[in-house]
Amino acid sequence: MRINSLFAFFLAFALMLYIPATHLLFFAPYRVICFYKRPLAAILWRAIACGTLLDLFSSSPHFGLTAVNYAIVCTLLYPQRLNFFVDKISTVPLMTTFFSLLSTLLHLLLLLCVVHPHSLHFQMVFTDLIAMPIADGLYALLCFTLPMQIYLFSKNLLKKAK
Repeated sequence: MRINSLFAFFLAFALMLYIPATHLLFFAPYRVICFYKRPLAAILWRAIACGTLLDLFSSSPHFGLTAVNYAIVCTLLYPQRLNFFVDKISTVPLMTTFFSLLSTLLHLLLLLCVVHPHSLHFQMVFTDLIAMPIADGLYALLCFTLPMQIYLFSKNLLKKAK
């Protein structure tokens, strides 16, 4: 996993600002990348910072809920990094998909604790628990993993050409 975490943060922040209507978890790949580069305490601080940043830019009246959500999901998902190889192309997209699914489930539970219960229906279950985690995984693959793989491949070609 050679993706620079600072680059991943700024890319996620820029994409969040320029395409906000997609409802992707923009910082999920960044946090997954940090799983392989930082200790748990540093990841939790980054998760709280990302959640607070998202809460600042959102119109939700529940300030801080996203930060709590991300901190809990990072705590639960951090040990799972040992089950995935660091250098595999599928690691960041797959872990992002898991992060998205777990975050959505936890967000629904937190909303049940804070506000009135929401009714579950098939369309919501399909979009929030199936389609969006897959979209978040594709986002991680297309915006983080593949560009870095192309960069590393071209860097190796240039090194061999010299």
